[in-house]
Order: sequence, then C-alpha cells, then structure tokens
Amino acid sequence: MDQGTGQTLAWADLSAWEKVSDTLYMLHTGQGAAALGLVLGVMALAVPAMGATGVILWWTARKTRPRLRANRPAAQAETILLVGSEGGSTWGFAGALHTALTEAGRRVHTAAMSSFAPDRYAKAQRIIVLAATYGDGDAPASAKGFLDRLSKVRDIPMAVLGFGDHSFPAYCAFARAVQAKAAQAGWRALMPMDTVDRQSPQDFARWGRDLGAVLGLDLTLLHQPAQPDGQSLTLISRRDYGAEVQAPTAILRFALPNLSLWQRLAGFGRFDVGDLLAVLPHGSDLPRLYSLASSRGDGFVEIVVKRQPGGLCSGHLTALKPGDQVRDSVRRNPAFKPGSSRVPLILIGAGTGIGPLAGIVRGNRTGRPVHLVFGMRHSDSDFLYDTEIADWQAKGRLTRLLTAASRGRRPHYRQDALRAEGAEVAELIRGGARVMVCGGRGMAVGVADALTEILAPVGLTPQMLKTQGRYLEDVY
Repeated sequence: MDQGTGQTLAWADLSAWEKVSDTLYMLHTGQGAAALGLVLGVMALAVPAMGATGVILWWTARKTRPRLRANRPAAQAETILLVGSEGGSTWGFAGALHTALTEAGRRVHTAAMSSFAPDRYAKAQRIIVLAATYGDGDAPASAKGFLDRLSKVRDIPMAVLGFGDHSFPAYCAFARAVQAKAAQAGWRALMPMDTVDRQSPQDFARWGRDLGAVLGLDLTLLHQPAQPDGQSLTLISRRDYGAEVQAPTAILRFALPNLSLWQRLAGFGRFDVGDLLAVLPHGSDLPRLYSLASSRGDGFVEIVVKRQPGGLCSGHLTALKPGDQVRDSVRRNPAFKPGSSRVPLILIGAGTGIGPLAGIVRGNRTGRPVHLVFGMRHSDSDFLYDTEIADWQAKGRLTRLLTAASRGRRPHYRQDALRAEGAEVAELIRGGARVMVCGGRGMAVGVADALTEILAPVGLTPQMLKTQGRYLEDVY
C-alpha cells in the first residue's frame, strides 16, 4: 500500500493454513474478538455454578433412595426387586420389601428397572417389579428401556405391583403395560398384578400378605411414606363465587415462598401452570391435590377450590383469610402442558377446572390462537375469572370464548357448545390444534363423546389425538 496516497499496490490472499493459524490464534488469545471473549468468559464463570448445581441435584436424588442392607449381587440373589420411580417415593416401598425379605432369610437384589438384565440372574427364583407411572402412561425415570428388554424370556416367574393415583386417567398405566408385555412375551406370573393407590400403606401391606402367602412366608410390610418437606404459603387475596347458589368456590392467591440460593440453583420452587399443589389438611396423612392456575413467572401461587360438603381440605382452604398460611408442596404434572409450539389450543373446562386453563390463557403473551370453552351452572354467580377473561380477550391472549350455563332460562352444557361449533372445531383439530380438558370425570366423558361425533367426518377420534399427544386431560 502506498503510504502517501493510500492506494493498494499489491494484494495476496492468505493461504488456507495461514487462515487456520490466524483463527486458532484469535480463539486462544481473544485478540480481535472481544464479543467472543466476553461470551467465553461468562461461560467459564458459569462452570463452578453448574458443577455445584449438579452436586445438589445428585445429592437430592440420592436421598430419595433408601440404604439397602445386604443388597446381594444380581448373580447371587434368589429374589430380584426392580423399581420404576420418577420422584423417588416408590423406592421407599421397595426398601421396606427388601428389608422384610432379607430378614426372612432371602437373598435379595434391588435395583432400578433400567438395569434389567435377565442373563445376570443366574440363581433368581422370582422377579418382583414395583412400577410407578410417568405422565400419561410413560415409563418413569428409573425404568427407561425396560419394556424393550422384556421380550428376552427367562423361566422366572414375575409379579408386578403398580403405584399411582386413581384420580388420574392413566392410573398405573405403565405397570399395566409391563404386565401385558410380560404376558405377551411368555413370562410366567408369580401372582396377579395389584396396585397401590396414593402411596397407601394399607394397600401395600395387603399386597405384602398376598405375596407372603405365595412365598410361604409370614410377610408384614410396614412403610409410611415420608411427607415432602413442603413450604408455607401465605394467602394474599381471594375472590369468592357461587355462595348465593350454595356452591361456594374461591380463587385463592398466595405469595411466592422465600427460597434460599441453593434451593433456587437446584430448581426447588419452580412450578408451572397445570402442576399440582399438594395440601395436607389437619388430621389427615393423605394430601389433597389442586391444579395450579399460575406459574412462578406470574409472581404468585393460585388455585381454585370449591367447598365440598364435609370436605376436610376444601373446608379448610375456603375458610382462609388473607394473612393465613397453609403447608403444601408442588408435584410435577408433565402430562398436562400446552407445549411451546404455535399450534392452536382448544381449552375445555367446567367449574374449578377453569383454573389451569385460565393460567394458560394468562401466560399466552405470544398471540398463540387459544379457544376456551367454559361450562358453569349460573352465568351470574359462578363465572370464574370473568373480568380477567374479558381483559385477556382485549389483549389478544384469548382468541375466542364459548360459555355454557347448565342452569337458567336456556340450560346447556359445554358439549352442546362444542357441537354448535362442530365444523370449526373439527377444522381446527384437523389442522393440528391441541385439545386440553380439565374438570370432573363425567364432564370429560361428555366432552369425549361430543368430540367423537364432531371428528368423525374428518376421520379422527379422541383416542387418535391422545396417541399423537394432542388430547390432554386433567380429570378428577
């Protein structure tokens, strides 16, 4: 380059090796790449935090598993206990069974279902499977890949015990899938499949007596599930509906709990719309579950509660005043999520089932098409979230609202509202829309029947949509 005029006198491209060398030099020194250096620096600073978070998560998961005394190697055990658990509670039952069998003189090997390897069970006389269910019938975390390996048959009798909550449609669905696959593959049944509802110690003890009879043992299984640590929530506001028609219902809003730094790093306190708030009422060891109508990003915890006649928990919650506290914990409910895609949503609910659906509409800040069908008794007394719904429509968070009141001058139900708009509903679903239903079991059956009629002309059924993950239910 001419230093006087600035004109280029000659030009020669760098060789390929020189370009690679310059790039490597820039990556090592950061010279000429300030933005990249900043990004890499931030990433480097995040490594210790990620490591600490991993340790916390590992330690938390480890605490959910009991310490197993005399857990024999798989090749030496005569009884193989396989555990399928998502949150860790099933491991507690497995630990009690392991201890009881060991004390009875049996050689026992207890492990996750994901470690299933029939070729290793050289001395096994029986396999006992304790299986929970994840989501809408899927395998829990510690049972991944089990069904795929079950086709390899050994001449070992197998027993299956399912754990679940009968209020969910997919009650013990994974355990039933294990039982069906085992029978199909030719595994002999040690005893008929049984279930434990809501971690019931009584159900577990009853099954233990049946197992003992099969094994020729006096088997007493005692296990009291540990209650989750939980948190205290303070009520900050409430809105009441339905008192004038003897159906008192309240939208209860609680302040977010205070969390330590370590709890935040480990993910404690995170929750989303559709997860479940487990409330343990006074005088009961069985928590009641309420669908969350808010996510942590909303800045509060919200549920909708209807007072049931003689209801221990609903009576306590609907009597709360601002400033009162309640002890609870959050349970994940991955089977009832709207997803992050842009496909339209058709939300169908009745009564308190509006809770999580309202939370979904509230969180729709991206303009996703959302259609809400809401059934109530009286439009002038129990139209829950009435003012909020009008505001969400004005802001574009709710595309369309269909209401149905089962009492009054022109009584009709949400399935009637669906049928009245059947052609549009069918077209939305044919185009990929996702359907989410929340409410009582009877309501859900009525909605499914109506959609069966509506979808017949386009060659679809609710069951087909469920298989595709486009028909979700939160039914109680």
